[in-house]
Amino acid sequence: MIQTELPGSVSKEVGRFPPLGLLALAAYVRANSRHAVEVLDLPASGLTYGALALRLRANPPDLAGITGTTHNLVEILRTAETIKAAAPSARVCLGGPHVDAFPAEALALKPVDFTVWGEGERAFLALIEALAAGRDGSGIGGVSVKRPGSVAPASAPAEPVEDLDSLPFPARDLVDSRQYYYVLGRRATFATIVSSRGCPFKCIFCSTPHGRYRERSAAGMADEIESCLASGAEEIHFVDDTFNVRAGRLAELAREILKRRLRARWSIRARVDTIEEEGLRLARAAGCVRVHYGVETGTDEGLRLLRKGITIAQVDRAVALARRHKIATAAYFLIGCPHERTREDVMQTLRFARRLDPDFAMFNVLAIYPHTELFEMAVKRGLIGAEEWRSFAANPTPDFRLRFWEEHFTRGELAGLLQTAYRRFYFRPSVIWRNLRALDSWSELRHKAAAALALLAGRGDA
Repeated sequence: MIQTELPGSVSKEVGRFPPLGLLALAAYVRANSRHAVEVLDLPASGLTYGALALRLRANPPDLAGITGTTHNLVEILRTAETIKAAAPSARVCLGGPHVDAFPAEALALKPVDFTVWGEGERAFLALIEALAAGRDGSGIGGVSVKRPGSVAPASAPAEPVEDLDSLPFPARDLVDSRQYYYVLGRRATFATIVSSRGCPFKCIFCSTPHGRYRERSAAGMADEIESCLASGAEEIHFVDDTFNVRAGRLAELAREILKRRLRARWSIRARVDTIEEEGLRLARAAGCVRVHYGVETGTDEGLRLLRKGITIAQVDRAVALARRHKIATAAYFLIGCPHERTREDVMQTLRFARRLDPDFAMFNVLAIYPHTELFEMAVKRGLIGAEEWRSFAANPTPDFRLRFWEEHFTRGELAGLLQTAYRRFYFRPSVIWRNLRALDSWSELRHKAAAALALLAGRGDA
């Protein structure tokens, strides 16, 4: 993975989540065909490339699908090369956010035979069926086929799935749940759920594909919670970018959980402007233990520039409401935003974080991602080359570094400010005592202690 915007110490210990995208594809293929499917989560399993090659030689696949982001492109390419060397007859299909961002460059990578652009369930299965029938896979919406001397990606992404309740639950049985952990989780065994797709908001820094927002029903979400609990999950994390795009949705899920008398601990990621007290009250009764809020910065000026569509007053209200109903809060902040011109500007956000005093705070350096308004702003200011990301997508090398907004601060200064933010927020007696009292497992203690010790030692600069 190329250098990220988190301190290495924090990034390592925050957690490792199941690969829901791959598990969703596997479930769809199994539910709608007789093809055999296997999922290898390479980062979680710790397989070396040599061990992967041995496994592929022993059981070569007909088609190997790889998903990933542009961050992971160096390892994606090496994985594809390993597949081709160990199983020459296997075809390689690439999908995921990287293909959505750079469809032509993804298809042009030497070991890649196909790409799937957009939501992959139906397109990937259609490709499998075509190959099984002896066809080359052309003519399938969202699927690109590499031909000798030609790289022409699909003209449009695959059609999005309209009825999310119609999809099978991710095939969680294909991975070992013990491989996964979460520093904020209170239980060792947990599951993640995605309950919506698309995003209607326009934050200038976010590279998440927008698309039309669709959501699953409360009954459908509760069905999946029941399935996870039956499989041994002790805690559920909804990992939608925003759970409560529509006001009232939280209350609907809570009522469904209460109606079924499900005993679940769960958390969501929420917007502060659409959170409702009635929803929080019912959610607490239904087992919600934590709400994650994207705050980003400590001034209304900064929120306007980032196009968050929220105010500091709404942030205060949202955290206070959760606290009133005894639901823990996690707040996310960005450092090095365009409006932060001096160290005092950054400290203003840090002071706000300390005053807000959520149970957990996550600080990141603002990164410049492709296809965002922030990227266009940075190009105009001369902070990043217009073709920098595209060049990396065409020729991924491990020395590529994620770019930050370095108009007012150097990279080293941003790294120092990030370390300062974590230390000043977490190394307060009240916060240390609060976290110690909340510890619920040895796993939680181990990961939190490792992150804290690394921060104290000053390791993991941005």
